Amino acid sequence: MAFDGTNPAWCPAIPMTRTKEWRLRVAQFGDGYQQRTLDGINALNRSWSVSYAMKPANIIADMEAYLEAAKGDWFPFQDPATGEMFKVTCDQWQVDWLVAKVSNGQIETLNGSLSAEFVKFNGLGL
Repeated sequence: MAFDGTNPAWCPAIPMTRTKEWRLRVAQFGDGYQQRTLDGINALNRSWSVSYAMKPANIIADMEAYLEAAKGDWFPFQDPATGEMFKVTCDQWQVDWLVAKVSNGQIETLNGSLSAEFVKFNGLGL
């Protein structure tokens, strides 16, 4: 499994936030004048705040295992809004657990939501 759009169970919930920001070098002069240039050839930083809501415990476990195996290196991610593929990294994620079904005092079904920030990778890889 991967976050590349090939598995419908791994599609993020909507709304999803996509952020773009130019990485600039800015020289500020005393008279208020600024000189602004792009910082490098890949100067447009992109990130996605994603949430995978109300997924069964086994899907959440698979997602966490995938992110742990990546060890901070890049992996493929398909932006569901554009269909475009990106190399992204994920350094931190959060899982919230919700009980979906209890029977005879025992948890029968446990669902979770995984939230993370995927950042477009601009490097060479590990």
